[in-house]
Amino acid sequence: MSRPVVYFLFISKVLFSLALIFWTVYMVVQAAVGTDDDDSFLSNYHYVDEHYNDIMISNQNFSKKYNIKFFINDTQIDGLVTKDIFLSQRAIKDRKTRRNLLHLGDNSFKYIIFTKDGQEVATKSVGNFLITMSVSHDHDVKLQIGSKKLQQFNIKSKGYWNITGTVEIGKQKGYIFLKTDAR
Repeated sequence: MSRPVVYFLFISKVLFSLALIFWTVYMVVQAAVGTDDDDSFLSNYHYVDEHYNDIMISNQNFSKKYNIKFFINDTQIDGLVTKDIFLSQRAIKDRKTRRNLLHLGDNSFKYIIFTKDGQEVATKSVGNFLITMSVSHDHDVKLQIGSKKLQQFNIKSKGYWNITGTVEIGKQKGYIFLKTDAR
């Protein structure tokens, strides 16, 4: 091969490589990486990473004082469940509990708080909950309800969903994180 052909091939490979680098950067920018952050416990993942132990201690303190029951459609969930945060979404299809909690269409959500001696808590509690798909915030359902109040909401897409939130009574705060799906 002559030198001009070798130079042409070398320059072509360099230009092609640069074009691929620019295309990669362009595609990453177009993907909007970071705009769909995780909202576990109604906080960003940086806060949860930094304060995870505080969150779990807060749950223990809440659970020492109160019992809580969540009612999602026809299913009752006892206590502040948070272990699902360690599961992948695909683990849902293999488990028997908390599967198919949500339905396409109308759904209901309620919680009731009791003292340790079984009396319903009469003071006002504030519950903030987020029902979100694991891959997008396009279909988020935000609920802010008090104890014993039934909240209706609508799910429009089947797939994997997370139910996360907080319950506050005075200075006591409890956290919940559930993974489920809608069919």
